[in-house]
Amino acid sequence: MQISKENGSSQTQLPVSICPAGEVFQLPQEKDYDKEFKRLQQIVKEQRSMGREIVVVMGVGFVGAVMAGVIADSVDPTSNKAQKFVIGMQRPSTRSYWKIPYINR
Repeated sequence: MQISKENGSSQTQLPVSICPAGEVFQLPQEKDYDKEFKRLQQIVKEQRSMGREIVVVMGVGFVGAVMAGVIADSVDPTSNKAQKFVIGMQRPSTRSYWKIPYINR
């Protein structure tokens, strides 16, 4: 699916991903990747300075979403503090990208 975006006198079709509830999310574009990568680098740096291990879960479907939650909820048995920081990754496809902005709420 695509949505139209007015750009001066022309219209551009932007790809979107639609969640089962019908909400529409625009897929990231090539120009968005560098900004997102820098944002993640900063978050990872902060989390590592707190002593946390970084875990990346590829795919946040039925299994990945639960796995990410279990890992993120784990704590050090002595201090009872979080030991891990989880980053969920999902390929930017029209079929499944909606999961990322939906989970990030």
